[in-house]
Amino acid sequence: MADQDRALLDEVLVGAKAMATMARDEEVFRAAVDAFRAYDGESMAKLLERHKLAEHCEVVCHWLRSKEAVILCLELAGPPPASEEAPPDPRQFAQVVAKLTADDAAVRLMVDAVEDRDVEAWKTLIGKYDLERFSHLLCHWVCTVHYRLVCDVVCSPIELQRPRLGPELRAAGAAVGTLARDEATFAEAAKAVLAGNCETLAGTLERGGFAPFCFFLCEWFCSWRCMLVCLRICRIYPVGVLESPISEMREFALAGGKLEKAPLERLTAAVLREDDAQIQELVKGLQFERFCLQFCHWVCFLRCQLFCVCVCPPRTIGVFTKIGGLFYDTQVNSHNPGNGLTIADNRAFYSTLRLNGGLSVVNGAPLIEYRFQTLTTDATGGPTGTWTKVTAGQIAATNLGAFIRPIGVPPFLQVIPVWVNNPAVGVFNITPDGDGWIKVPPMFPVAPMVPGTGWRFVPGSDLINLITPTLTPFVTSVDETGVDAGSSANAPLQTDVHYGIRMRVRDQGTLGDGADAGTCSHIAINNTHYDNVSHHPYWPGGLFGASDELAVSSVGIAELAGSPCSTLNNSLTVQFTAAHSNLGPVGVTLEGPGGPYAFTLNPDAGADPATNLYGTADPSGWTFASLPPCAYLLKLSVDVLLTTGDGIPSALVDYIAFCKGKARIG
Repeated sequence: MADQDRALLDEVLVGAKAMATMARDEEVFRAAVDAFRAYDGESMAKLLERHKLAEHCEVVCHWLRSKEAVILCLELAGPPPASEEAPPDPRQFAQVVAKLTADDAAVRLMVDAVEDRDVEAWKTLIGKYDLERFSHLLCHWVCTVHYRLVCDVVCSPIELQRPRLGPELRAAGAAVGTLARDEATFAEAAKAVLAGNCETLAGTLERGGFAPFCFFLCEWFCSWRCMLVCLRICRIYPVGVLESPISEMREFALAGGKLEKAPLERLTAAVLREDDAQIQELVKGLQFERFCLQFCHWVCFLRCQLFCVCVCPPRTIGVFTKIGGLFYDTQVNSHNPGNGLTIADNRAFYSTLRLNGGLSVVNGAPLIEYRFQTLTTDATGGPTGTWTKVTAGQIAATNLGAFIRPIGVPPFLQVIPVWVNNPAVGVFNITPDGDGWIKVPPMFPVAPMVPGTGWRFVPGSDLINLITPTLTPFVTSVDETGVDAGSSANAPLQTDVHYGIRMRVRDQGTLGDGADAGTCSHIAINNTHYDNVSHHPYWPGGLFGASDELAVSSVGIAELAGSPCSTLNNSLTVQFTAAHSNLGPVGVTLEGPGGPYAFTLNPDAGADPATNLYGTADPSGWTFASLPPCAYLLKLSVDVLLTTGDGIPSALVDYIAFCKGKARIG
């Protein structure tokens, strides 16, 4: 018998005994279920300690999570179909998962349904997205993810913050969707899963560049396979909606505890072999028909645990998921044929971008290194070049985290910041090599990285700060010589350039391009600046220069053209020009006694409100004659639709002052 099967059989024997021990006292059993559902690790630890089961927390949690997944999906999705039906195509199911997890409303419904046991939320989800064929498969996968997070908290030796199911579903769904887009690799992976060949699956994912998403993919495949296998085996024993789920769980625990070692091992082995006839014979002989589905899911889940360790041996990973605070997959039109702008407000990117996601460092796993690459694309994301490495000179100082160790005096923690491209005193600096690779420190660094012992590397989420003006080709500046307020900006305005960005990861000491750790198909970037902008014409001087401007912003007063410092008595003709290929809101205001005063823009017939807005501005709800004699300040405010993902540029302001005198008659 394989070592994995022996380990699984041992856990079944220990788990059956442990759960039967707690189930003998209904109050104790209910308390354990309540603690599990509430993420209450402290109460669970006390219960297990009281019953001499403290060392078996994971065994108990594995039993509870497999049972709860079955019970909850019976509540949410109803009993599985009694008649045998052809299961949905797995790749089609994967595409459904990817689509749902990229939809905030769908994720919210899934989270509400599972965390709150909300049947109506699940019905709404299934009805709204027409998912009846996928209801049981989807429920089982969501529950698998949810209860994994529960066990992570309940059995942790230290108190952990309750994890959020929504982001976990989004990350897992994105991984599944990425694999589903590669039809050949997906088919090969599904074949390996059905054959139960973990080595083949691991190799398939590695060759396809999906190793960084290995765990999410294996978990999803296992959930899918267990659902299909257990429905096939146990379909002849229909299960209805349960009146008392906890009572049903307790009775299953008591029934399992009554089985002798030999028949329990035989039944487990039959499930592992997927021997339908043998299982049905044993189930009938043991009078276990009522619990066939639950037992099958428990054993299949345990096999999945071991299977995925084989497929995804513990390893340090890095992932690129966000630009600044934006998930590029769902908050940027990054997929072909998208325009590369942000979805919420149609902004292009500019300046230095914080590329982030995270590093998960595993002690004893091979050390990794990562780099970023960029690719020129057309306006819809179609590649027009080849992937090019991001070198050290294109990376601004980036904080990767810190080395920390406890000390006995305040502040009780010694910290050494870990940076890329920051050779400051008191920090550990990592310089990318000539090909852009950044070496990730080990979980427990030693000299000469750190002085002394007891240090631990705690990574943050940032990976590199990419200086996008170093990306070429693009026009660095546009000359606006000869353009005064009220006239068109010089043509043509520089439009956005488009780039794909991806992260690659490999083991330190190895060669090659590494594996994909997150690819943004394309974003729109605009770093063009404007030179020789005519600010407040007819009124020389000011607080800022006329070059290296983010956009064209120019306001003037026609009456001052001949005599810039003269007093205005009878009229005010406001002229303005605002230009940028990602032009945002433009406004003119007047400050002075009784103000501010608003204007209505009156664009020239040839103006383009989206890129090149120019013309005059008329008083809105007031007249020049109504203004009292005094000094006034006319302001033009120009917003540009750009972002770093973390912030947006301030509005560009041009201004011109004038004095209003008494109106002259005649």
